[in-house]
Amino acid sequence: MKTLGLILESTLEEISAGRKLFTPDAGTQEAMDTFQQIAKAISYADSEGLVEHCQFGIADFTDRLTFSRVMVTGGVTELGYEFLRQRSLSRQKKFG
Repeated sequence: MKTLGLILESTLEEISAGRKLFTPDAGTQEAMDTFQQIAKAISYADSEGLVEHCQFGIADFTDRLTFSRVMVTGGVTELGYEFLRQRSLSRQKKFG
């Protein structure tokens, strides 16, 4: 399983490449669980100013918040790009 940092990094890369809509890949519980991690990463990125203009679709409010979709209309911020640069530099130092 990917860490939140890796999920955040790959999601920011997808957004910077132009992806705007995130939904579960299938109707299975496994796909929904995987998507929840992506939605939480985007929510975190939104709260930290790494992306802007996010809209969250909520599927369920029962015992835990369940996201059904996320739309990112504003894209990655300069702070988000700096996060990606730092992650890349860290990887280069680790493997370089």
